[in-house]
Amino acid sequence: MNSKRFIRLSLCLTLVLLLLVGTIQVMIDPLYQYHEPWFGLEFVIADERYIDAGVAKNASFNNAVVGNSMSENFVPSDVNSTFGGESVSLVMYGSYMLDWSYILDILNKKEDQVENLLINLDPYVFTASPTKFEHDLPTYLYDDNVINDVNYWFNFSIINQYTIRMLQKNKNHSIPDKNTFFMWDDGSACSKENALKAYNRPDISNETPDIDDYIQNIDASFDLLIPFIEEMKGTHFTFFVSPFSMLYWDGENRTNGIQKQKAGYLEMCRVLTGYENVSLYMWTDEEMLEIMSDLDNYRDETHYSAEISKLLLERIAEKRGLITKENNQQEVDKLFVYIEAFDYELLFK
Repeated sequence: MNSKRFIRLSLCLTLVLLLLVGTIQVMIDPLYQYHEPWFGLEFVIADERYIDAGVAKNASFNNAVVGNSMSENFVPSDVNSTFGGESVSLVMYGSYMLDWSYILDILNKKEDQVENLLINLDPYVFTASPTKFEHDLPTYLYDDNVINDVNYWFNFSIINQYTIRMLQKNKNHSIPDKNTFFMWDDGSACSKENALKAYNRPDISNETPDIDDYIQNIDASFDLLIPFIEEMKGTHFTFFVSPFSMLYWDGENRTNGIQKQKAGYLEMCRVLTGYENVSLYMWTDEEMLEIMSDLDNYRDETHYSAEISKLLLERIAEKRGLITKENNQQEVDKLFVYIEAFDYELLFK
């Protein structure tokens, strides 16, 4: 066999092999980019940043949870009880507005628009850059560009980590429970001991934070979100402010950040209470303030237990803690009076 013929044959075999690999990848489609599972296979959850795009594109659901680790303990069946219909989790640990905008773009393009979106809002959501990812996002999975899908068809890391895993899980009948897969609270994660162990108490600082700069960053983040609220008229957006523990507020107190945070809360209220398809929840009642003060409810200074997540859904279903144009100043004042008057040394006894 001469060298030219050998090269042609090698190229042909390579192309056939690539075509075979790509075809199998599209047919199995472990990240659900093109269809729900075929061949009697069952859905297998993968890493959030990789699976969310496909679920958003091709799963059938009425409601979706979008957010970061503050929303990972929401159980879809509980979300169903709150809003009715079928729910999916589209959360990503360590995600911010920029990440969420990619999910919302997919949902906005769906023929059947999602009825309800549940999204957590936290102070540090607005500290991230609105133009740069804090963690890598495989954006080729989130767009409509077929050309860059070669990153999916011939990505042997994905084939090994997701395609083969999906086939093995189905063969072994060991499909993870989709209702609880993303949950990090197994019933033992939260305790005062764990919360204090995870907390690095900052030194006292008298430096004055730049409140105007913080508000500008909040508004820049909302610039990513507001177009979807305005375009997705048939979708109701339910936002809630996560009840961070008083350990978190100890850090803000020691670094002179409480007034900055209060201004940020008021800005959130100003922006979101002007839309008919938006509900904003924040809880300042005695029960919730006691929860925030009890470190046994937390894994660290911010992450609360699955039990608290369930309680938040119950409160949303009852419309408890609904923030409006009329009551937002009063509710924010009430929360921050408690935060400013709290005896933080009690947390360490």
